Amino acid sequence: QGVGMWFMLFNLGLIYYFLPQQLNTPIYSYSLGILAFWTQILFYTLIGTHHFIFSAIPWWLQTVAIIGSMGMLIPVFAGTTNFLMTFRGNFHRIGSSYTLPFYLVGIIFYFTGSSQGTAEAFRSANLYWHFTDFTVAHSHLTMYGIIAFMLWASIYTLVPRLTGKEPRQSLVGAHFWMALIGLLFYTIPLMIGGTLKGISWQEGKPFIDSVVLMAPYWLWRAIGGSLMWASHLIFAYNLYYMIVSKEETDLQKAVFEELNKLPANTSKQ
Repeated sequence: QGVGMWFMLFNLGLIYYFLPQQLNTPIYSYSLGILAFWTQILFYTLIGTHHFIFSAIPWWLQTVAIIGSMGMLIPVFAGTTNFLMTFRGNFHRIGSSYTLPFYLVGIIFYFTGSSQGTAEAFRSANLYWHFTDFTVAHSHLTMYGIIAFMLWASIYTLVPRLTGKEPRQSLVGAHFWMALIGLLFYTIPLMIGGTLKGISWQEGKPFIDSVVLMAPYWLWRAIGGSLMWASHLIFAYNLYYMIVSKEETDLQKAVFEELNKLPANTSKQ
């Protein structure tokens, strides 16, 4: 509940505010935004127990959570459509921007991670995936792929405006790619391995077999996690560079220098 009702709403608000500014275009549909907000408020408050399918919690309460999880497809589809349609005609600008890639990846994972959460809520799927590494992958896909990438996008948008210092685009690119590749190396193997582990359990095989089965997938998780950790160090340096660095990257000074290069207006009124 903390993810959807606190972190998710907070970051979605940042995207609705900053994404149109970065693209210099209005949000595609205010109606879709209102629909996404209120349906998220309605359905997300119902889905807390979808993490406790087949538990001691009353069966009817689990069913309510499953129905709420299905209802979450409405705000997810509405929000994703709104963001991608706002991007329409501006995808070519992604290569020259250090903020737009973070926004786009956050939006993509918002759709995939949230849809995956709905799929996990069904009893037939939960029977295989619950208590496996698939759940770990899903948690990182949402908290890291959605929340972290959206938050990084907002930080890279806001901090330069406050300090007048732009980060080095090459280092922002390194942060982005290491975080993204690391996340994919982390989550995809765990989803595959977690599914195989769940199948192994359902077939009644010894528990140790599932541990041996997961060994190569855990190696990929370690590689991905290391890349993610390294990307955090780069982000910390970028943040330091924007806030504390004494290097001459002041935007206002750069603007004034460019203005001083222009010929003076000597025309008579």
